[in-house]
Amino acid sequence: MENEFSNLRFGLYVRKSNEDAGKQILSIESQTEEMEQFAKDQGFNVVRIFKDEGSAHKPNNRDGYMVMMDMLCNGEIDAVLTWKADRLARNMVEGGQIIHSLQSGVLKCIQTRYSRFTPNDSMLSLTVELGMANQFSLDLSKNIKRGNKTKIGKGGWCGVAPHGFLNDRIDKTVIHDPERFHLVRRMWDLYLTGTYSLSQICKISDEDWGFRTIKRKKQGGTKLHISSLHSILTNPFYYGRVGKGKNENWGTHKPMVSQKEFEKVQEILGREGRAKTESREFPFTGLIKCGECDSAITAEQKVKYACPKCRLQLTARNPHECKRCGHKITKRTISKGNWYVYYRCTKKKGPCSQGYVRDEILEDQIIETLSRIEIDPDFEEWAIKWLKYLHQENSQVNELQLKSLQKNYNKAQKRLDELFDMRLDREIEKEKFESKKKELEGEREQWQQQLHLLQQNSDKYLTEAEQEFDFVSGVCERFKKGSIKEKKFIFSKTSSNLVLNRKEITLGVQKQYLEIQALRKLAPKRLELPKTLCDKGLMGDVKRGHLAWYTR
Repeated sequence: MENEFSNLRFGLYVRKSNEDAGKQILSIESQTEEMEQFAKDQGFNVVRIFKDEGSAHKPNNRDGYMVMMDMLCNGEIDAVLTWKADRLARNMVEGGQIIHSLQSGVLKCIQTRYSRFTPNDSMLSLTVELGMANQFSLDLSKNIKRGNKTKIGKGGWCGVAPHGFLNDRIDKTVIHDPERFHLVRRMWDLYLTGTYSLSQICKISDEDWGFRTIKRKKQGGTKLHISSLHSILTNPFYYGRVGKGKNENWGTHKPMVSQKEFEKVQEILGREGRAKTESREFPFTGLIKCGECDSAITAEQKVKYACPKCRLQLTARNPHECKRCGHKITKRTISKGNWYVYYRCTKKKGPCSQGYVRDEILEDQIIETLSRIEIDPDFEEWAIKWLKYLHQENSQVNELQLKSLQKNYNKAQKRLDELFDMRLDREIEKEKFESKKKELEGEREQWQQQLHLLQQNSDKYLTEAEQEFDFVSGVCERFKKGSIKEKKFIFSKTSSNLVLNRKEITLGVQKQYLEIQALRKLAPKRLELPKTLCDKGLMGDVKRGHLAWYTR
């Protein structure tokens, strides 16, 4: 071995990805033993071993690799020893990082079991090898997905078997777990009774049955958690289904429960098919405070009707017998009664003397407030036309500002790139590099924020103004005819500081709508825009003549 390589500080990198099963040099231990012996035979100085498990298909997915590259950039190691180059990278991002480090001389050597790459060599062979590794990873991913789809189409299961089942690695099927199958089935039985909660079943399985999950290499061997039990009870696999969406199919495994039992559990869990508790939404709840005690204002729906036989006034909402004559009050009779909604204080903060207010009274007060900020379609058309005219005049100024900010941003980025090149070439110390890097990144971030803000705001104010003018145009009619959600939206969007006191609502209006109201009063009776948008003199007259409107 040449002296120049014997004096280098090598980092030994070993990796085993999940898809490598069945290939030569399977384990990390095998790679480590093989390459340590190789280093000893060649006289290499290995200062540290970096280990990773998992795929290199995605960038920044390996801790060992990232630590190795940091030590390489910091000058703590000079070269890399690995079984094959494809151990280092199977994606083009990290592959490019390896090639750039070798070209720049930061990485002085990549030594594999059968080849060597140095900065003076052509990068073609290394590029081809890393490219082949990347393509292999892409093809492998496609083949796995295609294989899984085919397997599911035939009723097979892909992945780790759910609790109570085991993967048969010989026949590639799913079989019952003799130790846990009957225990998981008992969990289904307990929940089917409807008298046990998830937490109670988990406690029973732990303390009474001693249930423990399957012990695997890095996980398992623990008691069953509530989230895991919920996953069991909602997994269609247990009644015989595999796959999802269009790929869903009946599996070849023997189910644990019937489809009817599975659906019954979903009902108990509150999923599809469970009877929902009847509830009603009100447009103004959660938005108004009581003017006396500051508690929230709630709403209730009531009904009044007379007994068909004795004419006793009743208010019950469900079928019952009349308290006076015993006549059966039907749902039909109740539905024909006078239904109404009223709002009242919840009195959660103490005694309160405030009474009830009917919803139609409250709505009339809100409509009266909305009428003060409503604009007619003619004014909306005139205002938007005027705003577009102003926006086009200001766009040239914005363009100059954008060019200036972009220039400053590009300059900061260039200086940062030059700093990284200096560090790679070891022309600057680590401490000074970190300090200068932080300074330049802060400068670049500052220009980027200003650039983004200007780009974002260049058209934002015009769009927002158009939306607000469109919103208040005909707002009263939309409120009257709108659904509960539409009324709630209009009310919450336009109003602020909402207080109900002595059956009257006091509400403030959002600032932008007060501005629109003021603009309408300031608007001239007639203002025609120039036929061409280059008449600066006329534009100046417009601004001077309607300065208050222009400023707002």
